[in-house]
Amino acid sequence: MKTLVDFHQWIKKNTPFKHTWHIEVLFVLPLLMIPAIIINKGWIEWVGVAAVFFSFMHASVAERLAEAEKIRNTIYNAPDSPIVVHCYSKLEKYFYIKEICWCFYFFIIGAWSALIGVFIFLIYPSWRKIYRKYCH
Repeated sequence: MKTLVDFHQWIKKNTPFKHTWHIEVLFVLPLLMIPAIIINKGWIEWVGVAAVFFSFMHASVAERLAEAEKIRNTIYNAPDSPIVVHCYSKLEKYFYIKEICWCFYFFIIGAWSALIGVFIFLIYPSWRKIYRKYCH
């Protein structure tokens, strides 16, 4: 997996894409667009692509906030601390439950771009852990 991080670092160094989220978009957006082009269900599929893409962008920010909250929780570990979000640890559990539910739903209705989005979402937390391990 370090190879993936090395490739990411190479992209940052050798292209105009200097932020991690820029590079993530470079991978995610084509993965969502290709099935929409191939399946050709019209505008409704593109609404799904947009919805999944912006859901991914939301998840990207949420993942970074969860990383920061974990650190902050370690520093300010007082049970009554007003600056700690104590339930942040539930975020991961709820995330996986919702993605599994969406997976079944999208499969049943044949929303293929959205289904690919589910797999992107399921892989994303692992990517962030690998990235953090080797880059920070």
